[in-house]
Amino acid sequence: MTDQTRNAEELRPLAPLAALIAQIVRDTPIRMGPGGTDDLTAQLTVQTCVWVGKNVLPRTRGLAAFVADVDAERQRQLAKWGEQHHPDGTGQYPETIDADVARMACQNAAEGGYLDWLHILREEVAEALAESDPARLRTELVQVAAVCSAWIADLDARPASGVVR
Repeated sequence: MTDQTRNAEELRPLAPLAALIAQIVRDTPIRMGPGGTDDLTAQLTVQTCVWVGKNVLPRTRGLAAFVADVDAERQRQLAKWGEQHHPDGTGQYPETIDADVARMACQNAAEGGYLDWLHILREEVAEALAESDPARLRTELVQVAAVCSAWIADLDARPASGVVR
């Protein structure tokens, strides 16, 4: 894949924004003289911000900071190791057994009133490691990332003392 093809694929999600901008440019009158493009500038600014807010920025409180942290870590990994490709290595024994055990431990902790982040994350990671189907593995890994995000949000919301509420 060429850099140009890769760039085009990365920009594809912005095609609706480009169409919106083109429509605003077509539909917004421009007056002659000083300030003649003020209406166009205002429309472009407002509509682009609205589009980004609806389509790009995470809506979950605190998630934007998590995504930025993950992106920064990925950039460090890419700088150190480059693009990597490895086999999944999942869906094998004893991971399938571990997933059942982690699921039961999480359920018991929830029923017993002592559920904690460790139980939840361990269950999600174990389920991912037990999955051999690539589409289901992806779903499980997204769940792992979501639990990590929730746990980080909980950590960030705690008082400076670090004491759990």
